[in-house]
Amino acid sequence: MKGTSPTRTFVVLLVLAAAWTTAFAAPAATRAESGGSTLFNPGTTGSTGTAGTTGPTSTSPSGGTDYSGGPETRKQARAQRRRAGRPVLASFQVSKTTVVASSTAPTVTYQVNDRSRYVRVRLALVQLGHGALRRYSLGRKRTGTSQTFNLSAADARKMTPQGSYKFRLTAVDPDGYRLVRSSRTIAGTPAIPQPAAVGSRDHRFPVGGAHDLGGADSRFGARRTGHIHQGQDIAAAQGTPVVAPYAGVITWRAYQASGAGYYLVLAGNNEPYNYVFMHLQQGSLLVAKGAAVQAGQQIANVGNTGGSEGPHLHFEIWNGPWYSGGKPIDPLPLLLAWDAYS
Repeated sequence: MKGTSPTRTFVVLLVLAAAWTTAFAAPAATRAESGGSTLFNPGTTGSTGTAGTTGPTSTSPSGGTDYSGGPETRKQARAQRRRAGRPVLASFQVSKTTVVASSTAPTVTYQVNDRSRYVRVRLALVQLGHGALRRYSLGRKRTGTSQTFNLSAADARKMTPQGSYKFRLTAVDPDGYRLVRSSRTIAGTPAIPQPAAVGSRDHRFPVGGAHDLGGADSRFGARRTGHIHQGQDIAAAQGTPVVAPYAGVITWRAYQASGAGYYLVLAGNNEPYNYVFMHLQQGSLLVAKGAAVQAGQQIANVGNTGGSEGPHLHFEIWNGPWYSGGKPIDPLPLLLAWDAYS
């Protein structure tokens, strides 16, 4: 250059060389090491501390840079987000926990939570050891809200007291992600032993007046606070006569303020059963402990004592001695038979 000193020319050339190296040398090396492409990892933070980039963590044997710390492809990123959004069973309840002959059909209540607004739901009624009795396709159900399914009376009749059952629920979201199957078990009740005397007309219905056997909450096995209902509630007006179902001996006469109220226990003659009468009317007990009674004899009145919420007779049948080695059984089948001819 005319009029330019050799020193100034050298400095200009040195600056241009540095700029060339900064602009092109590093990308060229990166392209060479990664096979002509670079990795893009959205939304991750690397060792450089800059959002949206991932810093090198180790050197590969071939001399390239190994990038890690997050999904390396969009497919992996979607899979990771989907795993985090899998359907969740928030609640799953069945209205009964035991199978009782002639009782109402169970109701299933459930709620599925998911990032999608709807999921497809299937329900199966399974008998343990035998497989599915019925399968129900419930269709598209809204997530985040409680849903109810009522078993039909015909399907409920397939649930015998000799078996145990469970409901199995499956939900699938629009992306194909499936809820892990969950279930609630409904236990069967053992068959009631039927001595010849029980089927005879020697027995009487224990309430000698107008009465009502109530609904599911009155049944044997219904849930109570801290325990399971061990008898059958028979609603009747206060003062309605309570009679002995069968000839026998009174083995208990007592009072429990927080529970049974005034109650009696009758041991049947020549049969394994004890009969229990609870919430009796105060001052109405007509028999003493050790007294012999006959079938149909009045022993007390329907009352509302103890832990009772209305006039009724809580009636229990025990196979064996009451609370002394015996076990409670469902009184309803026998009550229905006695009520038919009493």
